[in-house]
Amino acid sequence: MAVEGSNTQLKKNAGGLWLGVFQSLSFVAPAATAASFYVVEAGILGASLPITYVIAVIGVLSAMYMNYSFSKRISHAGGYYSYVRAGFGSRTGIFASWLYLFNLLGAVSGFSILFFAGVLWPIIPGLASNPLGWIPLMFIPFLIITILLLSGLRPSLYYTMIGGVLEIIFLVVISIIIIAKVGPSNSVLPFTFTGHSFSQVGLATVYAILGYVGVGSVVTLSEEMKQPKKTVPKAILIAIGMSALAYIISTYAFTVGWGINNMANFASTSNPGFVVVAKYGGPIAATIFIILTLNSFISNGIAEGNALSRTGFAMARDSIVFPKGLSHVAKRTGAPYKVIIVEMIIVAIIALVGGLIWGPFLAAAVITTMNGASLYVVHIIANFSLPVWGKRTLKAKVKELLPFAIFPLVATFVYAFAIYGVFIPIPSYPLNIASYWLVAIVLSGIVVAVVIGKFRKKEELDKIGIEVGTSEQRQ
Repeated sequence: MAVEGSNTQLKKNAGGLWLGVFQSLSFVAPAATAASFYVVEAGILGASLPITYVIAVIGVLSAMYMNYSFSKRISHAGGYYSYVRAGFGSRTGIFASWLYLFNLLGAVSGFSILFFAGVLWPIIPGLASNPLGWIPLMFIPFLIITILLLSGLRPSLYYTMIGGVLEIIFLVVISIIIIAKVGPSNSVLPFTFTGHSFSQVGLATVYAILGYVGVGSVVTLSEEMKQPKKTVPKAILIAIGMSALAYIISTYAFTVGWGINNMANFASTSNPGFVVVAKYGGPIAATIFIILTLNSFISNGIAEGNALSRTGFAMARDSIVFPKGLSHVAKRTGAPYKVIIVEMIIVAIIALVGGLIWGPFLAAAVITTMNGASLYVVHIIANFSLPVWGKRTLKAKVKELLPFAIFPLVATFVYAFAIYGVFIPIPSYPLNIASYWLVAIVLSGIVVAVVIGKFRKKEELDKIGIEVGTSEQRQ
């Protein structure tokens, strides 16, 4: 039974278009990505860093065609697993929910919490010399994220909107300044793959795609958005455009600003993005960038937490892994508070264990590679689900089905390319753990889907992932 002051329905009409845009954009977190993934990718591809973001945006535009098409017709807090279920049935939907849940748990713990601690730790003298000095720092984003998630969708998204506007404006402006000051040293080389192998490009693309894929996270809020079947698709398109602008111009500016022939140093320097901004924008610009970057990790965690809590809520409502008793929503705030508390405890454990083993920055890289690879599998399945759903539900003919089948293909190849980079060759320790982790999550997800499918009544199984309030859901 629901406790007093709660119910089992998410709050309707809690957000509009621009709150949806900044849910997506904050999940993307351009400033935080600039301070974290750029370093990892530069270590793999050096001066070719910007081209990976060009490739990735093409893939993400293709991937978001699936989100765009489904979101115009299905509004469900489970997001991707509801889309997979629409085409391939409940058991495959359960499998997708398992992978997406682990993706989001890793995203919050790795990217938002550990990268925050890893970026801030070296610049605080009193903590930098302490090998455990990062631990109190990780609880700053953890507590802010948890409090805002429990406060409800609207307060959390207003926070992300303010921070998102400021970081996009700053990244674009400082990039233009750097490019202008570099002058004759500007070059087309950063948009080529000169001297790099196919597998290196694939591995670097993992991180570049991770920089974009959050634009689809707004689908998990569709039950709470105003006119979701119009608002959610628009929010996705706007967020893609804004994030692409920020990434492509800033990766290029940071590359030429640091020095095309010196990018090996970029990858081995602590917080090189701050160094570049300080060099061309001065100490005030560097201070602003540091503040915006740290806030970007927090905003990202809020957006990821929104997606995580709604996915977890939907899974509890459908009795997938989580018990149905967790699908309670606070009447005043509209927050699925029970599942938020459970998930954030898991997030804290993942962050602490990973950080103690590898340190915050390396642990963040390992965990985000893990969660990225599982997300790509979900996207690939959802891409194939779209034409199957179109044929089955819309009764579409071949001509009408072709866009559903063809447009997501680029994304499917890009995601497969990124997965290839995780396995061929197997990276050195500890990044190789992501390869083995993906295998473990896929196999365990199959087991979960088979077990639930075997022991659940057919009428209950058939309701998994169905939009609430539809005639199909009420049957």
